[in-house]
Amino acid sequence: MMKRVNLLLILGVALVISSLGGCATQPPQPVQIDRISPEQLAALVPPAQSTLSLQEIVSMRKQGKPDSEIIEAIKQSQSRYALSASEVLEWHQKGISKGVLDYMQQANALATQNAIADEINKREKARAEAEVKLKRERDMARLRSMDPWFYGGPGFYGGPWGYRPYWGGGMGWRYW
Repeated sequence: MMKRVNLLLILGVALVISSLGGCATQPPQPVQIDRISPEQLAALVPPAQSTLSLQEIVSMRKQGKPDSEIIEAIKQSQSRYALSASEVLEWHQKGISKGVLDYMQQANALATQNAIADEINKREKARAEAEVKLKRERDMARLRSMDPWFYGGPGFYGGPWGYRPYWGGGMGWRYW
């Protein structure tokens, strides 16, 4: 009979330990990635706008202006061109040099990258602010749980500790 009680006791303790071990650990949460949809990306990237037309660039090239001067004119006008591969070939055949066309493509790609980077920075800043807010709320909840009179407490009667004397001042046990 004694061996049977000891065996049941050991099995009971093992069962309690195994159930506690399973509850104590939680699987790691997967990292959430906030992705930008193609529609959001299209809304983020500013549309290509050109105040200096491609025909004007062709005429500048025919006047004999070097690539550096044409590129500077594009920079001054703050023009951006979204050209497809076939359009690049077409404008190259009309007289725009490869260097100018390369600059146009690079400037457009850089503007797209900057728009995406700005959006990522904005989202990261919002995430960091939300994290700080949650940490602050957690700390306040921890303080409220430690001090029963943190926000005025339960009053003179009816609280979990009964009567709160006048000399307590409503400041809680940390301040006595």
